[in-house]
Amino acid sequence: MRLESVRAGTAAIAAVALWALLVWVLGLAGLGGRVTPLDDDPTLLQALPQAADPADARLGPLPQYAAIGDRPLFAEDRRPHPFSLEGTESEGAAPDFDMVLTSVLITPSFEMAIVQPRDGGDALRVRVGEAPRGFGNWSLRSVAPRSAVFAGPDGEQTLALRVFDGQGGQAPTPMAPPPPSDGGPALPLPPPRPSVGQAQAQAQAQEAARRAAAPDAPVAQNGASPQTDSPAVEGEPGTDPTPASQAEAIRRRIEARRARLRAEQATQQQNP
Repeated sequence: MRLESVRAGTAAIAAVALWALLVWVLGLAGLGGRVTPLDDDPTLLQALPQAADPADARLGPLPQYAAIGDRPLFAEDRRPHPFSLEGTESEGAAPDFDMVLTSVLITPSFEMAIVQPRDGGDALRVRVGEAPRGFGNWSLRSVAPRSAVFAGPDGEQTLALRVFDGQGGQAPTPMAPPPPSDGGPALPLPPPRPSVGQAQAQAQAQEAARRAAAPDAPVAQNGASPQTDSPAVEGEPGTDPTPASQAEAIRRRIEARRARLRAEQATQQQNP
C-alpha cells in the first residue's frame, strides 16, 4: 500500500515536469512570437451620443400671469377680494392668567412651582425664570414656601398655596361594629385606659375627697396614702424600714424557706 502511494505521487510529479519542459521547448521555438495587435479599423469605432438641444424655459414673462390676479382661482366668483394676513383681535388676545398654586419645590439648586387653571385642567410645572405652557407673556419671578410670584403685562401677581378648605371631596367611609362570631349579642368594648394626665387628675380628686372626709389625717406626697408609701418591716410595726432591717427580713424569709424544703425532703424519704 505504501509503495503504490509513492508510485502515484512520483508519476504525478513526472507528468508536471514533462509538461513544463514541453512548454519551455515550444517557447524557444517561437510559440506566441507571431501574435501582434490588429491595425486600426475606423468601422469598429462607436459614435459618442450627442447632447440634446436645450429646452425652452418653463416660466414665461411676468405679464403672462397677470390673469391669475384678475381671476383668483380659490374665489367662488373668480373676482379679487381684499384680505388681511393679520389675525383678528380675539385671536391675538392673550388668555387670562387665572391660575392656582398647587405645589412648591425648593432646593439649594432648583426651584419650581406647579400651577393649575382655576377652572380645571392639566397641571403645569414652571421653573424660576420660565413661562408656563400657553402663557408666554407670564414668567415665574420667585417662589416661597407657601407662595409664588409671576410677572406679566399687568405687573406682578402673587399666588398663594392652595389649602384644603373642607369643601368637596368624598365623605369618610362609615365604620360599622364587627358582628359577633357566635351569633350572640355583641360584647361591649372595654373602656379606654386613662392617660397619664387623667390618672394624675383622678388621684388629686381622690386626695381632695379624702382630706375633706378626714382633715386631721397626715398628708402623703404625690397624693398617696402613708400606709402604702412606707410599709412597716415585719416585727416592727409603725417604724420606717432601714437597709439593715430590710436585709434581716429577707434573710429570715430565706431561712424559713430552706427549713420548709428540708422538712418536705425528709417526709418524702420516710414515706417513699
